[in-house]
Amino acid sequence: MNFSSLQDKKMKSSEFLNGEVSFKQKAEILLEVLSNIPSFVGETFVIKCSGVIISNETLFNTFVHNIVLLKQLGINPVIVHDGECEIDSVLKILGMSSKFVNDIRLTDRDTMKIIEMVLCGSVNKKIVQRISSVGGSAIGLCGKDGNLIKAEKISTTLRENGSNNIEKILDMGFIGVPTEVNPDILFFVEESDFIPVIAPIGHGRNGETYHVNADSAASAIAIAVSASKMIIFSDTGDEIDKIGGRRISIKNLNASINCGKIKGERLVEKLIACTKMVEECAGTAHIVDGRIPNVMIDLFTENNSSVSIANDL
Repeated sequence: MNFSSLQDKKMKSSEFLNGEVSFKQKAEILLEVLSNIPSFVGETFVIKCSGVIISNETLFNTFVHNIVLLKQLGINPVIVHDGECEIDSVLKILGMSSKFVNDIRLTDRDTMKIIEMVLCGSVNKKIVQRISSVGGSAIGLCGKDGNLIKAEKISTTLRENGSNNIEKILDMGFIGVPTEVNPDILFFVEESDFIPVIAPIGHGRNGETYHVNADSAASAIAIAVSASKMIIFSDTGDEIDKIGGRRISIKNLNASINCGKIKGERLVEKLIACTKMVEECAGTAHIVDGRIPNVMIDLFTENNSSVSIANDL
């Protein structure tokens, strides 16, 4: 992609953010969207909803309207959400401190109970209720429902005293990675008018409860239901800019990650989740700027503002 087209992308994002789209531009976008939607009727989109959307009334309202519109148009949206801000807020109210290692929260049994309560309770039901309030029908789920998400404990490494040679393996507690997804309940819901809203809570082989990274959960679910698109909402535009291109192939993305061109543990984890989905489903993964209202509609335009990841471009 040349510098000029990249600048055009940035200008387009800026126009959307500032509400500076003219009537002519709106009409052109609408016509392009309407012409492209029929090719996705009957397909499943797995959509990871970020914290910036949930905490901003304007963004939250447009998000749920877009989700309901997709369902009305014959597309099957599946929402996976996180809730880190809400978790932090409740833990603070309860006087429970959190320690992070490599941007992952050390989670003991008591903390896990709070995380489960926040994600499966307040955050999940807030999204379900809002979808219902704008004319849709939603059902809240977590990984324990219908054996949806099986998970196992993860561990991470920490370099001691800034040393390049000494690493310590840490037990992160009840933080898990998805190992298996049972899509039966999602296939059942897909045949109805309901939109599934999934909290990233998994269950272990011995009945443990695990907090699963929402990007990883979305990827695993997208693979299990053979989704044609996975859409990840980013809280900032910084992640998109760091990737260095708006349309990128799996081959080029992996090369950029392996050579260290793309940095940041959470961003790399997000991109690995995208590559897994694309490789397994032969679909497309999109990372979008969650601060842009109605950005999901923009995905039905060829010159959209997302980072699009596919097998071959």
